[in-house]
Amino acid sequence: MRKFICLAGLTLLFSHVLLAQDEGTIVKRERIDRSQGIFLGFGPSFTLGKNIGDYSTGLNLEAGFLKRLNRVFSIGPSLSYIKFKYDPAKTKAETAADLYVGNTEGTNIDLNGWHAKYDPLGLPPDYDWQYGYLLQLEGGDISLFSLALNLKINFIPITDKTKFSFYGFAKPFITSAKRDDVSGVGTRYVYEAYEDKKNTTTVADDVLTYAADDNIWHPDGKTDPWGPGTQFPALNEETKISGGIFLGPGVEFMPAAPFSFFFQVSFGYTFPISYVSTESYPKTIDSYVNDEFPIVNKGFPSVNIQFGASLNF
Repeated sequence: MRKFICLAGLTLLFSHVLLAQDEGTIVKRERIDRSQGIFLGFGPSFTLGKNIGDYSTGLNLEAGFLKRLNRVFSIGPSLSYIKFKYDPAKTKAETAADLYVGNTEGTNIDLNGWHAKYDPLGLPPDYDWQYGYLLQLEGGDISLFSLALNLKINFIPITDKTKFSFYGFAKPFITSAKRDDVSGVGTRYVYEAYEDKKNTTTVADDVLTYAADDNIWHPDGKTDPWGPGTQFPALNEETKISGGIFLGPGVEFMPAAPFSFFFQVSFGYTFPISYVSTESYPKTIDSYVNDEFPIVNKGFPSVNIQFGASLNF
């Protein structure tokens, strides 16, 4: 209770300091000719942190209204749109060296209904082999439509003659987060470690052609269509309501002129949403046949750079 009272007291004191900025010798300039503005901003967005999805640079757009309550503090709503596109180059299974791999001892295997069987066709007992899937994905784009409350503090108080001002801001928001369908193809590869150097063989054409001891992953012609539907409902398009906050600094130029310009950087965190993150799963067959793979429901941190302009009145 004591901590709560102290916190409430600090909040009231902070509010009083902000409202008191226009007192004293500058009280004659208490009103700014243009204290309201409609703004529009845009720029690139980036994921932030480890295992934060298989996404390339995104795009952000924002439009809103701000009202200056005094020379320091402004408040107002905004609508924003952020888009992150799935990027195959970010998926950590691009090459045969990064397969989702399962080991075998030369026996037939049925991977939980995937019918991914391999018959060694009477290879010598010293033939040691394993296989995995090279995954190629598409879809999975993320779109975030958000409604935010903008809270902005100018570190240099604004007057009608101010040329520029640095500021900090906080934007708590609610968002509708949509993740598109995910689909693709898994191509089966076989890795051979054939120790019988006297026997260089061509295994059945529909399985694998190999040379002894070459230690290379070989595609064996087996592919699995892979995507949304009744078998893997986690891959279906998903939309959920979430929330979060953006925090950051910025600078604005000619803030009291009819047209002003700004540049800002925001560090955002969106509460758990659905997105593609192959790196969150180990590279095993168990992951490949996991009903949820490669989808995760986790918090989504990002960095957004924004350039913009404001019409002030």
